[in-house]
Amino acid sequence: MLSSRIFRIVFISFLFTIIICLLADFLFTKYFTVTCETCASNKLQRLINETHSNEIPIFGSSRAEKGYLPDSLGNNFYNYGLRSQSFDVTAFLLQFELKKNKTTPIIIDVHHDFFQHDPYENINAEVFVPFALRSDVKKFLTENNRMHAYYTIPGIRYFGMYANYLKPLVEQNFHIGNVEYAKGGVFDTKTTNTISFKKRIDNRLTNELLFKPNGGKHKLLIEMISNNPSRHFVFIISPYHWSARSSVQNFYEMLKYFHQIDEEFENATFIYFDTSDYGDEYFKDTVHLNIYGAAKYSTQLKQELLNQGIINQPNGI
Repeated sequence: MLSSRIFRIVFISFLFTIIICLLADFLFTKYFTVTCETCASNKLQRLINETHSNEIPIFGSSRAEKGYLPDSLGNNFYNYGLRSQSFDVTAFLLQFELKKNKTTPIIIDVHHDFFQHDPYENINAEVFVPFALRSDVKKFLTENNRMHAYYTIPGIRYFGMYANYLKPLVEQNFHIGNVEYAKGGVFDTKTTNTISFKKRIDNRLTNELLFKPNGGKHKLLIEMISNNPSRHFVFIISPYHWSARSSVQNFYEMLKYFHQIDEEFENATFIYFDTSDYGDEYFKDTVHLNIYGAAKYSTQLKQELLNQGIINQPNGI
């Protein structure tokens, strides 16, 4: 009798736990991971399930995510930048964008480690887990050794990630921290402390970084450009803090690489303009702009895009 009662208690507790897990999964998927614009996974949902025929997408790492202010560029821009987004991740995201019947330009922020890829550094699981049941997403994660069986099981797939989904929402709605979210972008509103920034500069100057083109990835990039003549690919180097730029040993080789792509393809443009007048007050750190730097840069970039005819003012862009 006692064992039977214990069994019922254990069974009911187990069943209750499953129900709670499934409910949490349902609520997070419905209201946070997929539909909440501040969640990074919403960017993948937007690319997969929404068209936005007039949208000009911006791809890139956190340099893009924090450096391109959509509203300063125009109403049609959306920031798909993701923390540590490498070319491998960009190429995967572009598969969805390039399937759409669109003719708008595509902005890709590039930098010295654009072609370098570490799956555990460059693939943020919380972005992909809500879509792990899709064959294309599952294949991408599997090829990068980032796929786990529990990613496909509702109720436990978000284990250890709930805080990652909730943090942006709390920051945005309750104005906690010094972050502002806008059309996919994540912008730091706090100016840098002079002493801490000086330490960051000193640390940056000890680095010796290199731009390393990759043959296979170069081929894939060229194929994407040549196979999609209706889309204009705009490669842009957003502002480097002077200390970060000086740490890239072959900075001009990087400029030359993208200039050659610009010259080779009519539907490709490379943009890099002098931002040496950007003082420390425009940077969050030696790698990323703060919101004031992003606003200044995006306004200047908009004018450059207008000057080159990539966008035009009458369309409200």
